[in-house]
Amino acid sequence: MLPVRGAELPSGTSNTGYVQVRVAGKETRTFNESDLASLPRSSITAGAHDEKPSLWEGVALVELLRRAGAPLDKQLRGREMAKFVRVTAADGYQVVFSLAELDAAFGDRNVLVVDRQDGHLLSGKDGPLRLVVAADKRPARWVREVETIEVVDGSAPGHSSLHGDATPDK
Repeated sequence: MLPVRGAELPSGTSNTGYVQVRVAGKETRTFNESDLASLPRSSITAGAHDEKPSLWEGVALVELLRRAGAPLDKQLRGREMAKFVRVTAADGYQVVFSLAELDAAFGDRNVLVVDRQDGHLLSGKDGPLRLVVAADKRPARWVREVETIEVVDGSAPGHSSLHGDATPDK
């Protein structure tokens, strides 16, 4: 079992089975073991580096973002198109995805926050939560010991948010 702690990590303490999802303007959501188990589950068969392919099980990253209030689906337009998702590990390792590449209407990239490999809970260097991006040719975005997921505004100040089918953001 993955133990659950409070909403904030004490400085210098590593994650023990939950992930925080932060979206600007929304309350930080903490998903613990029970929360993750209650969400729709997905699986991917994939291998990293020279490892043989394994069955990875978890929750789609986009599902966590949706439940935390990220602008997805019809809300993902105009200025929202400049937002990106930053995933941070316990050791400070970070990777990014454009928000659009995760949305089903755009990139629909299958990225999972996994807690199981071949039917077993993750532990040691891989767990308790790991990001798996099966479609990436290099597994550099397969983040071990995931702690936080943030939606970050990457738009440049002073640039118009109008383009294509977007409407002005006011």
